[in-house]
Amino acid sequence: MKKKNRSRLEDEMRYHIQVWKESKQTQKDYCLENNLPYSKFIYWMNKVRRKQNPIEAFIPVHIDHQVQPLSLDLEIAYPNGVRLRVPSDDIQFIGQLIRLI
Repeated sequence: MKKKNRSRLEDEMRYHIQVWKESKQTQKDYCLENNLPYSKFIYWMNKVRRKQNPIEAFIPVHIDHQVQPLSLDLEIAYPNGVRLRVPSDDIQFIGQLIRLI
């Protein structure tokens, strides 16, 4: 399809979409009443919606550097009933404690 015809078709479909919104009819009823293929109407509705609301590939994230990293405590329970609660950020120390079991 030539660019000029495509542009005219897009204008026509934008017009139909606007008229449909104002009509308060269902999409199917509007299409039946105006001799439009329903699938074509849906295709153009989605195309127009995507043009009006483009999706960004990346969303900027701002990090507050004053926030402290979350440190969880780990509890180790020994068979003799002793329980130790240690910070979970030192994996080597935790390994040594577990080997004591």
